[in-house]
Amino acid sequence: MSKFHNERGVTLLEVLAVTVIATLVSLVVMSILMNSKTTSDKQMESTIQLSDTTYILKVVTKDTRKSTEIHKKPLDEYTEYTLINNQNNKKYTYVYRQKEQTITRNDEMIAANVLDFNIEDKRSHVIIDITTPNSKPFSSTIYFRGGS
Repeated sequence: MSKFHNERGVTLLEVLAVTVIATLVSLVVMSILMNSKTTSDKQMESTIQLSDTTYILKVVTKDTRKSTEIHKKPLDEYTEYTLINNQNNKKYTYVYRQKEQTITRNDEMIAANVLDFNIEDKRSHVIIDITTPNSKPFSSTIYFRGGS
């Protein structure tokens, strides 16, 4: 019983010191978590843009390989690209709207948030250029093989 009578309680100063230390530790942990979340969000956005751009290039490349003619019609509000396959009478129409930053394929939207889109026919090859919001340009060059 005499043991309990000699012990003193926790002082206000000790409680205050523990509270300050706990607050500082929690602030450091919260800062690390917020920075991690911000970094994760940026990486996720970049990954989504890369995935979207890869999909666009894949679709346009596939249609370009099937085409025998490419026509470009630049207008004020949009640019229209028509890819025609004379062998099976297939036609793919891509429309890039600069203001909306969208690309449609046969009136179906396939991409949004595209800063620039261009299909350039160089006779022996076709160059497809896409620029994403992080200003990273993507390009694909399709060379046509000769022969029958």
